[in-house]
Amino acid sequence: MEVPGIGLLLGFALAVATVWLGVNRWTIKLDSNWPLVYYALLVVFSSMFPNLLNPFVLYLAVICGLFLRFEFLNERMCFFIRIIEVGCFVHIGYVLFKSLLDWVG
Repeated sequence: MEVPGIGLLLGFALAVATVWLGVNRWTIKLDSNWPLVYYALLVVFSSMFPNLLNPFVLYLAVICGLFLRFEFLNERMCFFIRIIEVGCFVHIGYVLFKSLLDWVG
């Protein structure tokens, strides 16, 4: 599969951002807009390469991010939603890094 340069660059940036968000999701504020920017770029990337990411995992992560950003939940619900979102980050990060290694190698 031939990957254009912008797809490779965006894939690398999203893979690094996935790891960064997965690690820092517990420390950044819930009302931060950076996860929403990440999800917007991830949806654009997913539309560029439609068979790469599992859409159920992608949109589950988007819904979790929107819940954390726009809802006022108690601590237990926030913890549960963060666990689900970090699980989605693990899957998305694995797929992105695996596809980057396939494209480069």
